[in-house]
Amino acid sequence: MKIIGIVCEGDRDYEMLKSVIGCFFEEEYRTLFLQPNPEFGTDNGNGWKGIIRWCQNRASDMYQYLKDIVPSIDLLIIHMDADVARCEKEIYCPNIQVDCNEQGTEDFLNCSVKKERECLQILPPNAVCDGTPQGRVEYLNRFIYKIIGDDERICSVVTIPCDATDAWIVAAYEDGMDEVEQLDSPWDLISHGKCYHGIRIPKRKKSRIPYGKMIDKVCDRWQTVKQKCPQALKFECEVLEQLKTPCLE
Repeated sequence: MKIIGIVCEGDRDYEMLKSVIGCFFEEEYRTLFLQPNPEFGTDNGNGWKGIIRWCQNRASDMYQYLKDIVPSIDLLIIHMDADVARCEKEIYCPNIQVDCNEQGTEDFLNCSVKKERECLQILPPNAVCDGTPQGRVEYLNRFIYKIIGDDERICSVVTIPCDATDAWIVAAYEDGMDEVEQLDSPWDLISHGKCYHGIRIPKRKKSRIPYGKMIDKVCDRWQTVKQKCPQALKFECEVLEQLKTPCLE
């Protein structure tokens, strides 16, 4: 049995990733919800900032951390929605001051100006991302790997659904819509009414039961989802490629 650890923004993303793996991976597998999940001793919070904190807190001992988990993890999946780069999210930079000349131009994770104060930084910094869906994906992928490094002993996949994993739901349901990854905030399309294709969405929230029904639809139409969403296809290909290689030996 393959053991897959998942770090993601929240419960619904975990349920989506856990389920779609079964659409293409034919061996027996088990997933472990590493973040955000108090069971694994995390206090990083949820959302994209929780992912960054988790990666930063584990970066120096990632290999040993994953190896020590019982059962040992064969593949680490880190998920972050591409809307993080689209919406110009704010994050506190531990390295530079508010009046620093490098503010907004240098990647704060590798800033050459080391200071003690925290300051608010825009993610992504100016001129780092070209603003296209693919540009946002590539930026965030580099961003995460800069934190965790590239340890060849660890099998890992960074997945950046564009604009969010909700786009996979739209791709599964909307037959006449092909440019799904061009959508900003696909959840707004799904939740703008009381129901979405007969599924009631109370208070526009991503509640477990209705969202689970939509995940089932994504799994039923996974081939279509891959055709419409390049990041879904990329996720499948990279997971299959990584699981061919024994990890953490």
